[in-house]
Amino acid sequence: MSKPITVTSNSLRVDFLITGENCLTMQGFAPVSRGEAPVVCASPYLSPIEIYCTGEMSDHFHGYKHYSGGTSARLQYESRRETQNGWGKKLEFTLSSPEGLEVVYHIQFFNEINIVRTWADLTNRGTQDISLEYVSSFRCPCLCTGGKLAFPYKTEVYLPQNSWCCEAQWKKFSIEELGISRMLVDGYNSQPGVGTSRFHYGSYGSWSSADYLPMGMAEDTECGEIYYWQIESSCGWEAEYTTVERHQLSLTLSGPTENEGHWHKSLKPGDTFQTVTAACGVTTGSVSEAAAELTKYRRAIRRPNEDDRRLNLVFNDFMNCLDGDPTEEKELPMIDLAADLGCEYYCIDAGWYDKGYWWDRVGEWKESPERFPHGLKHTLDYVRKKGMKPGLWIEIEVMGTACELASQMPDDWFFQRGGKRHIDNKRYLLDFRNPAVRNCATSVIDRLILDYGVEFFKVDYNVTTLFGSEYQSDSCGDALLEHVRALYGWYAALYRKYPFLVIENCGSGGMRMDYGMLQGQSLQSTSDQTDYCYNAYIAANAASAVTPEQAGMWVYPYEDEEEHVLFNMVNGLLLRPYISGKVWALSQLSLDRLREGITLYKRLRPEIAKGLPFFPLGFADIRDAVLSYGLRCGKKCYLSVFFTRQQDAEIPLPFDREPVSVKVIYPKEELCAYQYQNGTLTVHTASYPAARLFEFTL
Repeated sequence: MSKPITVTSNSLRVDFLITGENCLTMQGFAPVSRGEAPVVCASPYLSPIEIYCTGEMSDHFHGYKHYSGGTSARLQYESRRETQNGWGKKLEFTLSSPEGLEVVYHIQFFNEINIVRTWADLTNRGTQDISLEYVSSFRCPCLCTGGKLAFPYKTEVYLPQNSWCCEAQWKKFSIEELGISRMLVDGYNSQPGVGTSRFHYGSYGSWSSADYLPMGMAEDTECGEIYYWQIESSCGWEAEYTTVERHQLSLTLSGPTENEGHWHKSLKPGDTFQTVTAACGVTTGSVSEAAAELTKYRRAIRRPNEDDRRLNLVFNDFMNCLDGDPTEEKELPMIDLAADLGCEYYCIDAGWYDKGYWWDRVGEWKESPERFPHGLKHTLDYVRKKGMKPGLWIEIEVMGTACELASQMPDDWFFQRGGKRHIDNKRYLLDFRNPAVRNCATSVIDRLILDYGVEFFKVDYNVTTLFGSEYQSDSCGDALLEHVRALYGWYAALYRKYPFLVIENCGSGGMRMDYGMLQGQSLQSTSDQTDYCYNAYIAANAASAVTPEQAGMWVYPYEDEEEHVLFNMVNGLLLRPYISGKVWALSQLSLDRLREGITLYKRLRPEIAKGLPFFPLGFADIRDAVLSYGLRCGKKCYLSVFFTRQQDAEIPLPFDREPVSVKVIYPKEELCAYQYQNGTLTVHTASYPAARLFEFTL
């Protein structure tokens, strides 16, 4: 006899069913307001976890989608445990297979957030080795089941395209445009899970966001519901939309896989494997409500740290500034300017360690006496003398192919394939599974902190391992996953040792922008984009990918023109501005505009640290002539408006109550005409490109 299990938390309801065959299935994942979920199907192929093992086949389906895995379909329900912790309610389902595989499936709910975080522990309780080829972290086989319409008629998928210098560029598609046709429903036949089509995307290397952000959204336009999710992995991951039993829509999230990421894992008797974590939620509303829930969740799981509370202001000398050519002579006057502008950290970026072409010589992290004739400490002491904290750029996971130290180290320090060191972009990639590598990296950080007084590191990562390493691993993908987990542990140890330390996560801009990494690091580089107008398209969407206070956004004026400086400043004001640019070439008026923006940011940052993002025009698209991004901060709302190719804007802002006041707060002279009436803000500027920051008091 089947047994239903319903769990509610906040406005989220999850329905499970233990079938008559003693299989655990998921029947509903929806807002509480939708009401009771009907039992759609008692099939064992609606399991909340999908598992493929070597030597087994899918039971009744041929194709590439991850559905009807033999192992997961045979899992038997053993027990359920419910506890309460600091985040909220937590469930653990224990399942087992005839081969002796024990699965503990964890579902963590969060107080006041409509989201669950899930992962699984798989233990071999049998007597023979078990080889895993695919294990999901989250699976919902019942997306968009509310209302009267079948899912192909009403489902829109938001795809988070991501690339170097054009990060966080969302595109919206109907589910049919992605290849999952309504013929699967209208042309019904008796075969469950009909159709071979799936839509999937992900990453298989150590640039987790080189093609897409490890997240997504799907909207049920009939019911006004939106699903949102993320995968917390800094290596391989995969998301898959496909059809399952009785023509339902399924979402499956995983870490690295055999087919897509060259990952498999051999579990010897007694061994345990834990999947990467994933999170998924659903609420009524639009992308703004989805981003707000993700922001609350990201703050909940993040390492508590003073930097994300204070939102320290960093000057970095790289972008549209020194561009990797720092010297003592250039730095000292710039340090004066940064201090005068009100910056709190000063970071010397790439190039400080070698006199010439430094790209392939990284790895020893010792200063260049040609660049710093009085010693690097002299310059960093000057930073401190001017009231700022010193920082350095470093790329700790690599050694250049021309680095003398790299030639002295054994091959087992590095990622390997075919018995040779893997090379990417003239760098060898260090393997943090090796304790000697971790010890060496720690000694570098110790020296730079203790001898030079460094308190901030911009940790870059301009390479990718691709699949991973063959050295001492079950698979290339598993070596990469273990490397990433060792890296997380190394960072955690650093923070225990140096609680004051601030680390910016940079992956050649935003190529490793994920919450595997950002649970620990307080800052994320969002892009290497050098054009300030194009940067606005990233700034307008960045808070969908990371919390606003973690989203490092370049403010780098390189033309001595008022609107140019204002636009640059607005790019960063509702995120975490990185000040840079050709500041030495700016007039007093331009410097005053920059200083005005920095002073305003310091006033706003306590609210930014708690604010929730919204996108009144939807996500910014490169075809848009006007962009807008805002933060809800209690009784205040702040709105950035960017005019890239026209002078007029109409922005719908249907607040719950009429604003008491509406005003431009940057620049203070306003320099535009505007009106708020009947839930719409209209703005006219004298020219474009231009940008303004508005404040609404509710």
